[in-house]
Amino acid sequence: MRATPLAIILVSGLLFGALPAGAEEPYAVGDQLTPFELEDQHGELRALDESVKLVLFSRDMDGGDFLKEAVAELGAERLESLGAIYLADIHRMPGLIARFIAIPRMRDRPYPVLLDRDGTATARLPDVEEQATILELVGLTLRAVHHMDSVEAVKARLGGASEPDEGQED
Repeated sequence: MRATPLAIILVSGLLFGALPAGAEEPYAVGDQLTPFELEDQHGELRALDESVKLVLFSRDMDGGDFLKEAVAELGAERLESLGAIYLADIHRMPGLIARFIAIPRMRDRPYPVLLDRDGTATARLPDVEEQATILELVGLTLRAVHHMDSVEAVKARLGGASEPDEGQED
């Protein structure tokens, strides 16, 4: 059986149409991040700007659970003292679940969680599925990327974080 030009165009469109328009490579060590503002779980605008030294990031529930538990044990003050922000990409979460269950539960947390509701602000942030990510920044320049698969690893990284190591990626 011979494929017709129309079939080839349709299949190509399905394959390449699955990629987001204008998709770029994830940030790498040494790249300058673009600053942005997002609302937190209380609707207050918060920024990723030059004052931020650590970004605690998750794109899925597993990574989010590691971060949530580690930060709960270490305390909100530890986040603040490290110059850290907690950032969650929730754009894949069904709207009703986010609105009526997840975000109301997040409001009980004693620290802000910046929420990327459409996935654009966090699209280039590096991540590994089912892991938490911590990005170390100096003036918005990415100095190190750490992917962690346990609460203990997150606590160890946050408990021992001080000055970022130059050019490190785990």
